[in-house]
Amino acid sequence: MIERISDNSGVSPAADLTQRAASARTLCHTPFGDVMVDELSTPNLARLFSGGRPDARSTPAAAQPAAAAATAPAAQPAAAAVVATIKAAVAASTEQTAAAAATAPAAVVAASTEQTTGATADAPAQDSAPTAESVFGPNPWLANPTGTAPDGSSYSYNPLYFASAATAAQVAQMVGGTVVASDQLASDGSPFAQQQPNQMVELANGKLINPGLVASFYTHGYPQSYIDRMIQDETQGA
Repeated sequence: MIERISDNSGVSPAADLTQRAASARTLCHTPFGDVMVDELSTPNLARLFSGGRPDARSTPAAAQPAAAAATAPAAQPAAAAVVATIKAAVAASTEQTAAAAATAPAAVVAASTEQTTGATADAPAQDSAPTAESVFGPNPWLANPTGTAPDGSSYSYNPLYFASAATAAQVAQMVGGTVVASDQLASDGSPFAQQQPNQMVELANGKLINPGLVASFYTHGYPQSYIDRMIQDETQGA
């Protein structure tokens, strides 16, 4: 709290002037001690120490919220306008993309589908997995080849060694050979006897191969390219 100490009442004019000149400096009680201040240079000292602000250099505190409130509404429409512009640009871009997809020529799609189908249809046959029945017919081998033991009893042979006549002929055509019939499992002089001969294929170099075994290459699910290598190994003796 600031308290003025001097009082000039009851003083003559001349003395009053002197006293006023002297009293231009006032003793003030401040929170940090008593100080002498010049009233003329610090007219608002009392307000300053009591928590107020100088009149000419500050804006009343009550006016500040009003100024902020006046500025905020003006900034909000500007921000809203920017957001609206961005949304409009995104919507326009999405619309253009959808329109381009919708107007894509149907011929392009049809051509792409046709090319895919054509590539599948033209795939080499060597990549497929043929079966013995698909190549040699429903009966690539004899149904029940048998043999006779020395005591006269009968027994069965593995049918894969006994190609049918049709299978032997087709294998001979494949490898460039000739079909010949011979007993390969019970040769001459053996106490065992075959009831059906083996249909063999004789190659140009005189080598014999069993067409029944060649037909068995088609029973494993191998692709044609792999079967071709197996046949080549068989004919070359690998």
